[in-house]
Amino acid sequence: MLTEKPRPMCFVAMPFGRKAPPGKEEPIVDFDRVFSFIAEAIEAEGLEPIRADFEPGGGFIHKPMYERLLVAEYVVADLTFSNANVTYEVGVRHGASNRPTILVGASEFMGELPFDFKPLRVMPYKLQSDGSMSDEDGASLQAGLRGQLRDAIAGRSGVDNPIMQVTSWAGAGRLEHDKTDVFLARTDYAGDVGERIRAALALRDADKAVGSLRELELQLLDGTEVVTQLHSALIAIYLGYRKHEAWQAMVDMFSTLPRELQATPMAREQLALALNRLAERASKIAAVHREARDADAAEVARAESEELRSQAIEAADLPEELVTAETWGIRGRIYKGWHGSELAAGNTLKAEAALKRAIETYEAGTAADMRDYYPGVNAVTLRLFRSGPDDAAALEDLIPVVRMAADVAPPPQSTDEQYWRAATKMELASAAKDFESARTHLLDMLGYDVDDWMHETTINNLRIHQAAFSGDDAAVNSIRELIAELGP
Repeated sequence: MLTEKPRPMCFVAMPFGRKAPPGKEEPIVDFDRVFSFIAEAIEAEGLEPIRADFEPGGGFIHKPMYERLLVAEYVVADLTFSNANVTYEVGVRHGASNRPTILVGASEFMGELPFDFKPLRVMPYKLQSDGSMSDEDGASLQAGLRGQLRDAIAGRSGVDNPIMQVTSWAGAGRLEHDKTDVFLARTDYAGDVGERIRAALALRDADKAVGSLRELELQLLDGTEVVTQLHSALIAIYLGYRKHEAWQAMVDMFSTLPRELQATPMAREQLALALNRLAERASKIAAVHREARDADAAEVARAESEELRSQAIEAADLPEELVTAETWGIRGRIYKGWHGSELAAGNTLKAEAALKRAIETYEAGTAADMRDYYPGVNAVTLRLFRSGPDDAAALEDLIPVVRMAADVAPPPQSTDEQYWRAATKMELASAAKDFESARTHLLDMLGYDVDDWMHETTINNLRIHQAAFSGDDAAVNSIRELIAELGP
C-alpha cells in the first residue's frame, strides 16, 4: 500500500530537449531544465506534474494527451518560441475545458507571440543571454508559478479561459442541471477505476453499491488506487452516492475532498442537496413522533431538521458570479422542504413564509436560464398549491414559458434527463387540466428505467395538484390514475 495520498494532476505543455528559436542557431534553451523548475513548483503545491513527452510507453501519444488536456485538474503551458504543438494544446484545452490553465513564457520571446495570445495573461520568466536558466531565475519562476497554482487551487484565479470569458460557455448545449452527468461521463478517462465506479452504479442493491463506492473512495484517498484523473474519479463516487440516495455518505465524503473540489459550485450544490434530503428525512421522523404523541422525540427530530436545512442553505450560498439556474433550483427545493416541515408541525405563518421564499427562488432560477425547466415547473406546482389571489394570473404567464423551455431545451444527454423532461411536460399538462396530454407524456416516462426516488418526486408533485384541485372531482380522479401508474 502506498503511504502518500494520490495527487491531482497538472499537465505541462511545453517544448522539450535543447532548442533554438525557429530559423536561428542560438541561443539554445534547455527546456528540460526549465521543466525541472516547473515540476518542482507543481509538486511543492501537492500536484502531480505530467509532461506530454513523458507519457508511459514512450513517444508522443496524441489520444492520452487529449484526454489529459480535457480532464487534468490544472495545466501549465510554456509559450516560449510560440511552439506550434504547445499553442495547439492550449487551444484544445480552452475549447474542451473551463479548468485552470496557467500560461508562462521566457520574457525575451514574448514579443513574438501570435496576435491571439497577446491579450492573455502570460507569466514571464527570465533566461540568461545564452538561453540558460540560472538557479536564481529558476527560483523566481517557481515562486511566481506556485503563487498562481495556489490561487487556482483555492478558486481565486477567476476565469482564465477566453472562450468562457466571452461566451460563458459551459459545454455546448448543456443545461446546468445536466452537468452532474457530464462528470459521470468523464469516468471513461479513469481506466479500471472508472469501470469499477460504473459497475457499482449499475448495482440494483443500493447497500452493495454504496459499499463498493465507499471501498473505492477509501482506496483513492489513502493511495491504494492510483489514477491520474483523481478529481473526476472522486466526483464520480460522490455522485454515485447521490444516485443511490446515500445522503450521509455524500456529506461525509465532502469533508474529505481536496479543497479545490470543495470550492467548486457543483460539489457545493450537491452537498446542499444531500443535507436537505437528510433534513427532509428528519422532518418525517418528527412527524411520526408527533403522531405517536412523543413530544420530546418530535422536538429533537425537528431541531435536527432545522439545523440540517440551515447547513444546506449555507452550502448553496455561492458567490453571485457562480450562481446558476441549478443553484436556484436546489435552493428552491430547500425552502420547499422547509415549507412542508413547518406545515406538518402546524406552524402556519412559518410555512407560508417558506412557501413564498420557495416560489421566489424557483422563479429566480427560471429567469437565470430560460431553457432550464426544472425551477419553472416547481414554481408552477407551488403556485398551484398556494392558490392565492395573484397565483392564477401568474400561472397563465408561467406555464407557457416553462412548456416552451421543455420544448426547446438541448437534447437530453442521459436517461434521467429524458425522464425529467417527460415528467415536466406531464406535470405542466396536469396543472393545465389537460389530462389527455398528461397521459401521453406519462407513457414516455414509463419507458425509462430510472430510480424509484424519481417516481416518488413526481408523485409528490401530483399530490400537490390533487390538493389544489380538491373541488374538481374529475381532475382529482385523473390525477389519482396518473399516480397509480407511477406507484409501486
